Amino acid sequence: MTPTPSGPAARLREDLTYGTEHVLFSTLLGSALVPRIVRRALLGLAGAHVGSGPGVGFALTGSARNLTIGTGVFCNKHVSIEAVAPVTIGDDTAIGMQVLVVTSHHGIDAAGDWDRTASGRAVSIGERVWIGARTMVLPGAVIEDDVVVAAGAVVAGHLRSGGLYAGVPARRIRDLRPSESGGVPDVTVTAAVASGSGGPVPGPDGADHAGADRSGRARAVQNGSVGKPGSVGS
Repeated sequence: MTPTPSGPAARLREDLTYGTEHVLFSTLLGSALVPRIVRRALLGLAGAHVGSGPGVGFALTGSARNLTIGTGVFCNKHVSIEAVAPVTIGDDTAIGMQVLVVTSHHGIDAAGDWDRTASGRAVSIGERVWIGARTMVLPGAVIEDDVVVAAGAVVAGHLRSGGLYAGVPARRIRDLRPSESGGVPDVTVTAAVASGSGGPVPGPDGADHAGADRSGRARAVQNGSVGKPGSVGS
């Protein structure tokens, strides 16, 4: 719960807290001059459980202790995460540019009045998930493994494994067939739906992300609508 500050002293403390948070976890952490390995180290020092360093422009609000990022995760430019409640991102997931993950919730009662005090609702993003550019993930959302979310979608509720989701709110528009390489979704037909404007996507170790170097089929999966190996259209 986030209490509403009362009085000048309380508001000043809140402003100083938010200011410090912004400098550390947005200005410094998101700087283009800071390598991903340093971003990963800074998040770790702040209490996050991070197996992959986020990209340029990354911004974190809330508590770093609530953030868990798996290994082989690629975050494109300007991803923002509000970790008022726990946020978990599974291994080998790709998150497109300007994706926003929100965990603070204001309930609405039977009379239609919304709660002025925010409560946190955890967000869980599974393994091998591809989230397209400018998607918004709302409080309490659960995205299971092997899901593709189209660019610009608004994710609320539970997205079941093995599906392509699109729209506002995001709805399952088709099933994805598992590939012969084992676990990488075959989205060659629908990748353009999930694409923003993609470029080559290196993983934290410099290799093409999300299994793009595991097989030619996986490369085709990641090509999206731009026709470049290792591109997720994020």
